[in-house]
Amino acid sequence: MFRRLLLLPFMATITFAASFAQQSKDGTYSCAAETSGGIFYNNQTKKWEGTSFRPLSKFVLSVKYVRTTANVDEYAVTIMPEGSSDSSACTADRTPLVQFDEVDFLVCRTKFYNYKFNLKAGRFVEAYLMGYVTGRNTNDDTPVLSGGVCKKIE
Repeated sequence: MFRRLLLLPFMATITFAASFAQQSKDGTYSCAAETSGGIFYNNQTKKWEGTSFRPLSKFVLSVKYVRTTANVDEYAVTIMPEGSSDSSACTADRTPLVQFDEVDFLVCRTKFYNYKFNLKAGRFVEAYLMGYVTGRNTNDDTPVLSGGVCKKIE
């Protein structure tokens, strides 16, 4: 009985620490691309070529803790483009909730974009992988890879 009483404060501390760790990744982040590149169709050479683009992507990333399953925290993640009031769910493969991987990266995708975030370093990579694969040789829809920074909004 005495040992149980000694363990009670210890267990309460562990539970509090675990819940704090789960919530610590919650947050809202302002993200902006700093560099972009991709491929475009050169009408003169009739070939696809690599190029740099003006970085345009700016969005708000929202990460919200939902639950822990099998000792893995799961989060609801949304991305809202700057100037918009519509957010898109950023999901993992075949599941609406996202987990941080073994190196603490958050990997998710929306309908058209793939993302990888390192929130500790404040960096992200965004990939738009449509266009070229459609088989059309136009610049109406070209693949783009962007890299940028995210800052936590307090």
